[in-house]
Amino acid sequence: MIDIREATGPETERWRADWSRRLRERYAPCYTDPAAVTREVERNVGGQRDDEGGRVYAVEVDGTTAGFLALGGSRPRRPEQRSLHDLWLAPEFRGRGLARELTAWARERAAADGGERLAVTVAPGDPAAEALFGAYPLRSQLMVKTVPAAVSLPTAVTGRPMTTAEFGPWKDKDIRGYAEEMVASGSRSAADALTASIAEYAELLPDGLDTAGHTLWSVLAADVAVGTIWLRHGFLPGLSFVFGVDVDPAFRGRGYGRAAMLIGERATAAAGDAQLGLNVFGHNTVAMRLYDSLGYRVVEQHRSQDV
Repeated sequence: MIDIREATGPETERWRADWSRRLRERYAPCYTDPAAVTREVERNVGGQRDDEGGRVYAVEVDGTTAGFLALGGSRPRRPEQRSLHDLWLAPEFRGRGLARELTAWARERAAADGGERLAVTVAPGDPAAEALFGAYPLRSQLMVKTVPAAVSLPTAVTGRPMTTAEFGPWKDKDIRGYAEEMVASGSRSAADALTASIAEYAELLPDGLDTAGHTLWSVLAADVAVGTIWLRHGFLPGLSFVFGVDVDPAFRGRGYGRAAMLIGERATAAAGDAQLGLNVFGHNTVAMRLYDSLGYRVVEQHRSQDV
């Protein structure tokens, strides 16, 4: 007989300590700076701890604690979404179909709480996660690469800092493009994507081109502007992050997307960071193939399904 109840305080702390250990094992092979691993663990654990509507549940089988399930509540930026932070079963209780039952329970619980979608974050190559959540649409994935000390650009391709005259038109176009990407990926509805995009850009670039830690580059081919890349240096210890990369439609299919990423890698090394990270939408298979070919590795995938 399976019983699911709210975990006690000591049980929650015991689960949280074990979850932290498992998260550290996930991130340790991906980041060169141990402080980045610690930051990513803290991001997950802190987010779960501060989730006011979330709960940690203990799973009992015939009176014996078999595992834990952590389910998130509604958040201001994602009121329609509930997150399954973690689902863990002790080894002796695996292989019995319990995880599927618990996932179904989490979906029902999310719907009963007013949620419209259940989201999960999984590590690639995990057979258990693939069995449980492989059918959930891939919304996005986090990828990271250790950049080389020297980066060579294609012939006649250069990069230079974006000018003030370029910034305004770039920002307007990028805000619209990001909203369209969120809708295409299924991450946001058409009704609120643009509002969310405007809010994110205002938060990330409060001082425009002068925002500390951010650099925006124009990609030039034979002195013609063909694309852009936007970076945040020190996003994590030792890691820069790509917030946006774009090639003008008239110049796509000519390798300029790859050139933009190489400019980003060169800027990352110049800023003193050893790695470059990015988040790519799940529907953007062209970009995924590019990043794969450049040597980026998947750290984790974000999947969700309507309940």
